[in-house]
Amino acid sequence: MTLRGRWHYLEHDWWAEEGGYSFEPPGDIHTLVVPDGVEEMVTLFHVTGAYIYVDPDGNPVGVEDVFTKLGNARRHYEDVGLGADFADQFIR
Repeated sequence: MTLRGRWHYLEHDWWAEEGGYSFEPPGDIHTLVVPDGVEEMVTLFHVTGAYIYVDPDGNPVGVEDVFTKLGNARRHYEDVGLGADFADQFIR
């Protein structure tokens, strides 16, 4: 859901605009761009799988999912002195 502003993917000809909804099929490769002149873009992304980051040739270079996010949160909370288990309160 695009809540404010507008954006698009370089690889597609459609635009996401304020009040609009877009759907990305699994495996879609894209580059998000907010055009010049858009002061603020706010979009709610609801992701149900992993992000797979690729290089310009389409080769996977990284993965981000709920498990890597949780690992990053645990490291952060440990580093700032709250303890890694601080993240457990966010897990049901």
